[in-house]
Amino acid sequence: MDTQPLPVLDDPPAVGGVLGIGLEQFGARVQHPAGLPQVLHDLSREAVAAVPAVQGAGVIIHFRGAPFTVAHTGSWVPALTDRECENRDGPALRALRTQHVVAAGRGDLLAGWPALAEAVDGAGVSAVHAAPFRVNLHPVGVLALYSTGVDVIDPPAERLGLITGLLTAAVGGYCAAHPHEDHAMRLQKELHHRHLVARATGILMGRHRVTQDEARRMLDDHATSGKVTVLTAARAIIRHHT
Repeated sequence: MDTQPLPVLDDPPAVGGVLGIGLEQFGARVQHPAGLPQVLHDLSREAVAAVPAVQGAGVIIHFRGAPFTVAHTGSWVPALTDRECENRDGPALRALRTQHVVAAGRGDLLAGWPALAEAVDGAGVSAVHAAPFRVNLHPVGVLALYSTGVDVIDPPAERLGLITGLLTAAVGGYCAAHPHEDHAMRLQKELHHRHLVARATGILMGRHRVTQDEARRMLDDHATSGKVTVLTAARAIIRHHT
């Protein structure tokens, strides 16, 4: 994929409103493989907050090879996005392929994509709205919005356009900063590392009956005292308690 510098947004103050950070900080965060998933997660949360009818959101990325979920809200959303990625089909991936918004109610979901029926029923999804985004004219991602209470999701065009614009800026900025890398491999590696840290944090929460923030501080302390990285400390905790 050809890459260009981080897209310049017409309304920089809006970036601070969405993410609580300035444009310069936004650009710095998305250039790091650890920062991009967090920014995409923040944007997923912002999408849910922006549309009252929406209870969940996920971002699917497709550079080359198989598409994969890179960010989501709620523990139930990956059951839908990951199933689409496994099957290489679904409303979100159709939006990505056609570069058109795909909106579907529960009946359309079950009729058009029966392989998603179990995930749809399990999450109680009643409607989906999938909006694709591109980087340098290349289709690279899609924002999938899910509702459990309405039959049709009708997000405000201006607000959704801002969020998809920020998704474009985030992924474009990352690609521009790492033009010679396998973006999919590096992001998937980072997502695996985040999973290990989250798993170790969960173990500490359960064993010490502390909050998530307290458990994360404990993990940081383990890393500092052992003079190792947080990832190495997380792996040690997982090995010790499993």
